[in-house]
Amino acid sequence: MSDIRYRHWISSMGRKSAAPVHQLKTLPPTSEAFVENVKRAHFQACIWRSALAGEAPDMDPLENGWVSDDDFGVLMPVTLPPQTEIAPAAVMKLIQCGCSSETPCLTERCGCVAGQMSCSAFCRCRAEIRTCRNRWTLLKQRIENVNDSDEDESNDEDDSDE
Repeated sequence: MSDIRYRHWISSMGRKSAAPVHQLKTLPPTSEAFVENVKRAHFQACIWRSALAGEAPDMDPLENGWVSDDDFGVLMPVTLPPQTEIAPAAVMKLIQCGCSSETPCLTERCGCVAGQMSCSAFCRCRAEIRTCRNRWTLLKQRIENVNDSDEDESNDEDDSDE
């Protein structure tokens, strides 16, 4: 999938037709994003299939492509597994938003929000939690924090076995 994505990008860059071709949201998903999408689709299909039975399937959405956003009380789709880069570092240097307001990256006017991706260190907001209001950046930071605390707990358990 990632190879197809790359070839699509290269072929679209050679066209002289306009900007919609070059928008990131027009690219096919990476292999990792595709897997997360399949998990969510499978979960949804299981729910639909069991609808007539009257009982929801015994499946945890948090293990099937969703993450809990406790601040808003909703489930959010996992678009990429934690610690997965959405693009190579060289590409990320080319992608940045220039939001400059008191609450940057809050609306679709932010290129990162519109592309459904988190801001990076290259953006004007620097993806800092005290300034950036991009929901994708905030979600990515929450997921990383949860994973970091899970790793700390597993390391503590490993230490107690010795």
